[in-house]
Formats: sequence, structure tokens, C-alpha cells
Amino acid sequence: MLEGLLSKEECAHCRLCCSFDSYGLWDTPVITPGMKEKVLRAKPGQRFVSRGDTLLLRMEREEQEDLYYCPLLDRSRGCIMGDGKPFDCRIWPFRVMNFLGRRVITLSPLCPAVAEKPVEQIRKKCGEIAPAVFKEAREHPEYVRAYEEGFPIFAADTEEE
Repeated sequence: MLEGLLSKEECAHCRLCCSFDSYGLWDTPVITPGMKEKVLRAKPGQRFVSRGDTLLLRMEREEQEDLYYCPLLDRSRGCIMGDGKPFDCRIWPFRVMNFLGRRVITLSPLCPAVAEKPVEQIRKKCGEIAPAVFKEAREHPEYVRAYEEGFPIFAADTEEE
């Protein structure tokens, strides 16, 4: 989905989006019932954590570190889900958030590869993916996170939540 903005090589080198500290575990990808079945086919025995009406991947803490890696990450090959990644992963470093009652696409300030890109290139890619991203977010409101200060807004949905 992010071809033309991030290369597979840039993402494979970094993998920041596949790791979480204990303060960021709330930010792990939302897993829908359909995605749960795909995950279990790719990784039988994977466990999940309930968060309200949604599921998150259960992550195990790295020994002697406050760091959790996504259980779908094969550290030598990347994501075992390939192009079938969860929504949050497919659109990273973009995020869908609720800003004053409207879905918006924001950009995570954490992605080092995107931080090096010209803002016009980021804006162009956001414009290309926005219709599909907003459509999926409308169908799955659980994907929409509360707005966080420091995440610049790149697009707003024309339909209200």
C-alpha cells in the first residue's frame, strides 16, 4: 500500500513498527475476527488479548528489556503475514485517528525512514491511499484511535463518524 513512499528494504532494515515498549502496547495492531483466522493459519497457537470488543496480538517481553516484538515478525524474513498484514501494519506510519469527531489520517513521528522523505511525497502518498483507508476505517471503527498530540494530520474523511 505504501509503494513509492517506503521500500521493503527501508522497512526491513528498521522494523521499529514491529516493536513496542510497555507504554506502547496499547498501540499494537487491532485484530478483527477475520484477521484472527488468517493469523492462526500463519501461526497456529498464537494467543490474543481482548481490549473491549477487539483483539490484540499477545506479545511476549524480551528478556531483560522493556521491549516486545510482534509475534508475526520473523527477524530474518520480516512479517510472516506478507501482504495480508493487519490494517495498522499495512498503513504504517500513517494512522487513522479521531480528531474532534472526524476520522483523520495522521503520520507517526516515530518512523525514521519517513522522516527523511519530502513532505510533498508523504502528502501525495496519503492522498492516494486515503479513499481506501477511510473506507476500511468506516467498515471497522475499531481501527480508529483517539488523536494523539504530535501526530500531524494529512487528510480528513469527508464523512463524519
